[in-house]
Amino acid sequence: MDFASSSADFAYENELDLSSLMTPSTFIPFQEPNPSIPTIHCAGAENDGRQRIRETTTTDEIITNEDVEPKNKKAKRREIERHRRQEGKRSSSDHVQEAVNYIKDFEKKIKEISLKRDRIKRSLSHSSSTGECSIRSLESSYCSCDGDTHINVKVRTCLVGIEIVASCCFRQESCLSSILQLLVQEQCLDVVSCISSRLHPRFIHTIVCEIVPSKSMAEESPLVLVHRPPTMKYMDEPLTRYYRILTTHTSSDPLPLFLSRHASSVRAVVSIGRFKIDAGFLSRLPSLQLIVCTSVGTDHVDLPECNRRGIAVSNAGEAYSEDVADYAVGLLISFLRRIPAADRYVRSGEWAKCGEFQLGIKLSGKRVGILGLGSIGSLIAKRLEPFGCIISYNSTRQKQSIPYLYYPDVVSLAANNDVIVLCCALNDQTRHIVNREVMEALGKKGIIINVGRGGLIDEKEMVKCLVEGVIGGAGLDAFEKEPGVPVELFGLDNVVLSPHSAIATPGSFDNVVELALANLKAFFSNQPLISPVRLN
Repeated sequence: MDFASSSADFAYENELDLSSLMTPSTFIPFQEPNPSIPTIHCAGAENDGRQRIRETTTTDEIITNEDVEPKNKKAKRREIERHRRQEGKRSSSDHVQEAVNYIKDFEKKIKEISLKRDRIKRSLSHSSSTGECSIRSLESSYCSCDGDTHINVKVRTCLVGIEIVASCCFRQESCLSSILQLLVQEQCLDVVSCISSRLHPRFIHTIVCEIVPSKSMAEESPLVLVHRPPTMKYMDEPLTRYYRILTTHTSSDPLPLFLSRHASSVRAVVSIGRFKIDAGFLSRLPSLQLIVCTSVGTDHVDLPECNRRGIAVSNAGEAYSEDVADYAVGLLISFLRRIPAADRYVRSGEWAKCGEFQLGIKLSGKRVGILGLGSIGSLIAKRLEPFGCIISYNSTRQKQSIPYLYYPDVVSLAANNDVIVLCCALNDQTRHIVNREVMEALGKKGIIINVGRGGLIDEKEMVKCLVEGVIGGAGLDAFEKEPGVPVELFGLDNVVLSPHSAIATPGSFDNVVELALANLKAFFSNQPLISPVRLN
């Protein structure tokens, strides 16, 4: 009797349903069949007791050799197994018996693994209206899913092992990386094969995984303190996949008392929003070694105190850069073409009463000075070039590889441009870097776009300059005392106001979650941080 038939017989005789049982990954899972390839039966293969089985039908039925093997051969095999037992050697039936016993020992873990499988589905699937997908194999020519994504996860058992097959359908190929990350990091699975196929307009992936023993599953997860406003909870669920979290806003105790009582052993803090992390806050965290900021700016963190204590700090790096650059250009076009004012004009009924709206200003050919040519500034310049804009910049130092004209100070930058865009970091050197002198140099037709920090501008002087006509206008996404906004701005038509939302897109938040988790993982693995902040 061969290995396949003996296992099938044994499962039938003992009323075992191997389709829902799981064992650790000491066995190689079988592969999905290709209908165009003839049936292949594996017998006698040796690889540390592993057997690879290929399915021959889409109903997951294993075809035994009973229908094709002559009776005399089966009788001969049974005789050989009987002699092997008499000689004290292990037969294939003994291997199956051992495997089944091993499966039974792990029945308590079946529920836990099934829950993990369901979490994959919940995390990554957008169910179609019918709840099913027409994908049956890589040979499918289309997918009828209504949503942008679809994933179907099946957990099945072969002779002596388990496999998890994730059949995924996506409109974007990049989604595959998030699937693999969940399977490997969250679900503690070992990805043993991945096959991708592009079927217009979607990408289909088949990923085969095995459960692997993970040291992190046995050990207690590190404790991470989350310091955030009550409404900004987008990091909570991703963090709980890997860490135990402690949130500051959920306690009725005063913050100093809460930190002293519950957070004395915390080694890492995730800072979301603009809550202050000053010396007093830090003094109540004697074990703290890392602050992970989900913002690019770190002016809310006492960096000198962190430097003194040897506390590392990371920020959002380039997670928001693309969306902030888009927003800066959007603010500029909104102001020049008077889009918000035009919207109010139509809604108020003035269009019907008064007729045509006032003319706007074209963007093409404008001279644009960028204050801070870092990641965001460079992307803004890249977006403005196709409009025919003439780009120049001021930064901490001149960049040799950059073709744009460099101005060593902000006054000369303003004097030689129609627009200045602020996207530099806020620190002691850049606070109120745009003062009245700069605004006077910019001139009566000059425009200020601020997608950085509110403190970069002397806000009181800016209000005066706008009211007095010293400058032409402004597009502002940041203010000095948020959420407070100078009331004088509300009545002005030469400003476009935005509630610090340049970063607010799902894509940006996904990026910063991924980066924050990567920084935490690097820290707890004693690896260099992904986006460290210089403290000196």
